[in-house]
Parts: sequence; structure tokens; C-alpha cells
Amino acid sequence: MGLVGDGSPPNGGGSPEKSLDWMALKYFMDFHPNTPGLYFAGDDIAEEWNTLPHPDAVAFRGTYMPFILTSGDHASLGELVSVPVFQNTGGPIGPAEMIAFGGCPIINNFDAMTSGGPSCVVNSSYGSDGGPNGAVLIQATPNPQSTTARVVLSGFAFNNIRDDVPDPTLDRVAHLDGVLDWLDGTAIPIGVDPVAFANRLDDAYPNPFNPSTTIRYSIKDRGQVTLNIYNAAGQLVRTLVNDVQTPRAEGFDVAWDGTNNAGQSVSSGVYFYKLTAKGFVQTKKMVLLK
Repeated sequence: MGLVGDGSPPNGGGSPEKSLDWMALKYFMDFHPNTPGLYFAGDDIAEEWNTLPHPDAVAFRGTYMPFILTSGDHASLGELVSVPVFQNTGGPIGPAEMIAFGGCPIINNFDAMTSGGPSCVVNSSYGSDGGPNGAVLIQATPNPQSTTARVVLSGFAFNNIRDDVPDPTLDRVAHLDGVLDWLDGTAIPIGVDPVAFANRLDDAYPNPFNPSTTIRYSIKDRGQVTLNIYNAAGQLVRTLVNDVQTPRAEGFDVAWDGTNNAGQSVSSGVYFYKLTAKGFVQTKKMVLLK
């Protein structure tokens, strides 16, 4: 198969499989500062990944896409070779139904998966039984760079997507559009009820602090978000956030190191941090002690 190499011998052979692809992919997800994302799609990619021994392959799966392989052959679960794939209610990675076109039962056997942790099943099942065997999984994970790394794992190859009914937009186009929206953060996360999102500004921790503190918040709707620091005289000291953001299940964490917008350390005293989001404004107090 050799879909993503980890340096181990392919198919029982004697030479290493490609290079350490998983090492490069994990480094990308760990250290990219601006919402890195990956879309894995292949008839046997999850099945192969499930057997790879390299620590980076194991660590990537455990961190960014924990899954449980139900079967490497969807047909062994009693499904059709060319099988309908149904979407979870309300999920933006669409369309609502498409066909994973198997064609040949020997060549095209699709991976069936369930979540192995915080990952969410997007396309809920092969076939019409509404069972637990996921066809597509996603996960959003905070990385060490304080941004969000996103992964889409599909149990079937993208080129196998076929339309279930005649429609002006091809199902594979609609599906890819949904995948890209998810990866760039413009789609509401799958598997989380949008009603559960709320505007919230938490207490800074630690508080009092020296030399730095962390401010955690969440937002209900996608829109412009600002997080500013003011001194006791009401003067702007530092802008920590000024960006369009999309709600996410894990919320947001922003650190302030006690410097102003010019990078200079500020003096001890009382400071106020103000969150402004769509339909929401809240201010709280913190104390810097030196």
C-alpha cells in the first residue's frame, strides 16, 4: 500500500517504505503557527496506519486523530460494494448522501472506523442502517503553538465519490468544499451542537501574576473578536486579539506577558482585559505584581 511511509518495510519487503512521512507530518501539525490541517483520503489508509510501528505514526494518531478501525473492508460488514455514505445531522462536510463507488470488491474495500477519543464521526455510516461505523472522521486539536490543528480522515478515496441523485453540483465538489471549510476554520465544528457554544470570558490565571498570565474565552458566533488590555486610566496597553474567529469546542487561550504594544514591560498595577465579540462585551480585572 505505502500511502504514508514511516520507514518500515512495505508489504513484507526488505527496503524502507519511502521516508519518515509521519515525522514530517507531526512536525507540521505541532509547530505550524496558523491552523495547520490535513485531509487523509484512501481506501486503505486507516487500515495501514493502524499497523505502522514508528513512534511518530503512533503519536500523530494518538494526538491528532485517535480512531478505532472496525474493519478494513466495509463489505465484510454486510455493506454493498458501492455503498451510500450518510452524513451526520447538521454536519457541514457534505453532501447529506453520496456513493462510495467500490466497483471491484477486491480492489476497493473501504475502511470503517469509530472514534477512539475526541475525534468525531462526520459521515456516520456506510449503508442505510445508521450504524456506528464511521466513513469520515474529523478532529480539532490545540497544538503547542496555541493554534488549532485539524484533521479529516476518510475511509474511502476522494476519486471514488459518486452522486446519489442528479444534481447541478457534483457530490465530490460539495464534499471537498465542506472539507476545506472545516480545515480553514470557517465551518462550525462537527459533532458539537451549535447551541452549546456560548460567549464567555474567564478569570485570568494566575491572578495576581508575574511575569505572565493566561486569559481563556469562548465565543458563540463567528465574527470579529478583539481582546484588549487597558490600564487603570483606561488607556490601551496591548491588543492581544484582533481577528475574525470561528467558535470551537476547546475555546481560546491567550497569554499576556506584561508588555505593551511596543514590546516594553509595563509597571505593577491593576489592568483590565476586555473581550468584544459578536453581540458580546465583557471586561474583567487582573493585577500585575513585580
